Amino acid sequence: MKKLFILSFALTASLLFVQCKKSDILTEEVISTEKSLSPNVLEGTWSVRSFKSVPRAIDISWTKKYPKFTFTSDQIDLKMGLDLCDKQYTFDNDILTVSPLSTCTFTQNDNVNLNDLFVGDFTLTFSADYPGMLSIKNDDGTEIVLTKINQLGSTTAEPSGLQVN
Repeated sequence: MKKLFILSFALTASLLFVQCKKSDILTEEVISTEKSLSPNVLEGTWSVRSFKSVPRAIDISWTKKYPKFTFTSDQIDLKMGLDLCDKQYTFDNDILTVSPLSTCTFTQNDNVNLNDLFVGDFTLTFSADYPGMLSIKNDDGTEIVLTKINQLGSTTAEPSGLQVN
């Protein structure tokens, strides 16, 4: 009886381990499949979680009323509270090139900084741990962390206590 218990426990534990591994592999496959099937993985609305610029010594994180970036085929609509702006972009081989499209009027200094520094070439890094999270970095030390907003209007679920660096 004792041997049967130990054997059943070992079998159950190994099956749970294999199931967890399958889940991780499937998550990675879904992310890579989504990237390859979508003509532009950026299209849609993204919420700005944090913004950091080394040259200007800026480090901002939002806890509510996140600025939103909506990517269409070649344009980004920036909605930052009452401040609205548009930018043009191209996306090729995980390089995002952003250029100004129109003149904007701002009411908040943080939005001025975000708009000014979100121009140029950025490297995109999709999070393996949190699907729907994206880091955009350029060579001068500017980094913007975004989370994808799904069709229902809420951001992609992320674990509590997430630290964004």
